[in-house]
Amino acid sequence: MLYPSLSFDMMDGLRSGLKKTGMDTRCEVVSASIGLAAKNEEIYARCEQVLLDGADVVVAYMNPLSAEYVHALFQSAGKRLVVLDSGYHFPAFQGKLSHAWFLSLQGNLCCRAIMQKAAADGYRNFALSCSFYDAGYRPSYSYTTAAEDKGGTVGLSHITPLRRAEFSLDRLAEYLGDNKDAAMLASFCGDMAEDFFRESSRLELSTTYDTYGAAFTAEEEWLAKIPYPGKDWDAAVPWARSIATPANEEFVSTLEGIRENKANIFSLLGWEAALFIAATETGSPEGIVLDSPRGRVQINPETQFSEAPVYFARVTKNEGTGNCRLTDVRDAGDLQEERRLLQRDIDYIQTTTANSWLNAYACLDS
Repeated sequence: MLYPSLSFDMMDGLRSGLKKTGMDTRCEVVSASIGLAAKNEEIYARCEQVLLDGADVVVAYMNPLSAEYVHALFQSAGKRLVVLDSGYHFPAFQGKLSHAWFLSLQGNLCCRAIMQKAAADGYRNFALSCSFYDAGYRPSYSYTTAAEDKGGTVGLSHITPLRRAEFSLDRLAEYLGDNKDAAMLASFCGDMAEDFFRESSRLELSTTYDTYGAAFTAEEEWLAKIPYPGKDWDAAVPWARSIATPANEEFVSTLEGIRENKANIFSLLGWEAALFIAATETGSPEGIVLDSPRGRVQINPETQFSEAPVYFARVTKNEGTGNCRLTDVRDAGDLQEERRLLQRDIDYIQTTTANSWLNAYACLDS
């Protein structure tokens, strides 16, 4: 599994956040597994059971398609669903779900943000490389439309084979050899990101061409395991340990006090869920603002998805380990135009025939 401690990290973040807000003594937390297969019928059954058992709020890491599937339960029960969302999917519903709120890592917005950075650096020609796993989500689409919006083009969309033993970047190397003015866009996560940077370093792609990655490609826990590819590269991320604010310092200190590397993007979502629950305990979510470790988080009233800062960062060499690390983390600034364009992409996909993964864990061969 890519992130074996995911559920534990979210739960620890939730419990720690509830303790911070003083709600830990006034509420009971119960858990139910919905597995890895994204089977909507199974998710529905689990949600129904916890609601029948008396839950007032259900916090779930699921995609927007599953949230829409189970939403009628929460309407009928008059209860709230807080969805912890990677931001890698596009919702299929228009407007909002009345009883569901989404705390999102904004994966697709991060893609648009780093493309904005690449365009500002002068690039117009891009080679996009994705793992078989990552290519089934929406970042590859977001990268491509963002490039076009900036007057550029993704001249190559390269997807690595399913089987790890067949991993190859030869087609990527061939294209870049013929397009010296191009930059690389990377959409890999976990050990697949390690495969990409190892092979791109071996082929001297990482040292010859500038690389841009987003969200899970630059996730700090995995980055620390990936050998430095020989040249710094740029990323856009939803959060970083080094964000120098009191809210983030408290979060990192609290979670790292449980276990090393416990402060991560998944415990962050759990922590934010606790802040959301506390802020809405006696009132409406309308207009609330969360003082999150990643900055000011507000809920868009038209979609009920969270809107939060995105950060540019530089991936450099950790001299102590020889692996990668995230440095020079800085706010990407106003991304309202990118948010508007992302919503345009979502609206378009809703009007055409398009496929995506519901959950791609079944395809992993690592």
